[in-house]
Amino acid sequence: MTFLRDRKVRDILWQGAATVALVALVWFFVGNASENMVKAGIASGFQFLWRDSGIEVPFNLTGYKPSDTILALLWTGVVNTLLVSAVSIAAATIIGFSVGLLRLSRNWLLSTLAGFYIEFVRNIPLLFFVLFWYFGVLAALPTPRESLNLLDIAFLNRRGLSIPTPNDATGLRLALLATIVLFAVQWAIARWAKARQARTGRDFPTWLVGLVVCGVLPVMAFVVAGMLTTWDVPTLRGFNYRGGFVLVPEFVALFAALSTYTAGFIAEVVRGGIQSVRQGQIDAARALGLGQGRIVRLVVIPQAMPVIIPPITSQYLNLIKNSSFGAAIAYPEIVAVFMGSALVSTGQSIEIIAITLAIYLTLSLAVSLFMNWYNARHRLVTR
Repeated sequence: MTFLRDRKVRDILWQGAATVALVALVWFFVGNASENMVKAGIASGFQFLWRDSGIEVPFNLTGYKPSDTILALLWTGVVNTLLVSAVSIAAATIIGFSVGLLRLSRNWLLSTLAGFYIEFVRNIPLLFFVLFWYFGVLAALPTPRESLNLLDIAFLNRRGLSIPTPNDATGLRLALLATIVLFAVQWAIARWAKARQARTGRDFPTWLVGLVVCGVLPVMAFVVAGMLTTWDVPTLRGFNYRGGFVLVPEFVALFAALSTYTAGFIAEVVRGGIQSVRQGQIDAARALGLGQGRIVRLVVIPQAMPVIIPPITSQYLNLIKNSSFGAAIAYPEIVAVFMGSALVSTGQSIEIIAITLAIYLTLSLAVSLFMNWYNARHRLVTR
């Protein structure tokens, strides 16, 4: 038994014992639940996923129909959750970084307004934001007959935003392909410019070129593609608009609530990350003749990112989980359509809850892995 004196061996044995105990505990609860369900005459298993759902979903991008299976209903909820989470993360990041920088501004008015926004958001429940945007802002919009006209192609009212859809998306697909190619070209230019600067010390206007390659040219490509494409423009028929695509108010309200709420927390993270950069680094950059904009972009932000990324990852994970608040306003995300409608329809509570938990866990782990990879890839190398 002398091997037990080795600390590593003892640690492995304790971890193995803890794992066995955890598996046994889970096995006991699952078996107990299954036995009770059999006694109560409640069906168990995952066969219900292939039944016809019969559930109407007012907003979906998957082509789902009530005659489809519950598995298709689940996929629709996942897609809707991913959609609102992705656009909210992008908007919250932009707003949060902007507000965080304004919080450190020397302009008293801008700094005070940014500070008020941060403190207000961080001390108000998210549910209030969701209900405020849905009942306080979007419900005040006009009726369909009095819709806000946007260039005679889009119409905003309390039933949503009606926008045109292409009859043939070939040109838009080509424009998207061209945009991807342009981003790849910009990535190659940036790598070449960085290697050239390290080799010769000569600078290259990477940001200016990137603005043209990744900004102007893609916009021109989509404009040309849009001009060559025929569109299904919404038209008022009766009491509502027909044709095109309707961005439902539930999506807009949830997107606005998640992005503005999370942005307040991201702004505080950005402020703390920037203030963690030593003043001597900034003074040295000024001594080299760098302007304020280049100091922030080349000196402050790169050193602040290792401090910013871990807590900002937590905010991204919170946003994904907070998308479940869409159930409060009937936005068809996972909780609303699966843990709500599908659970009531089938009664398979344990299976549905387990699937929902597994989906949220998978999404959270995927985001964490990506952010950890990004953090490791861009970590500053120090001596």
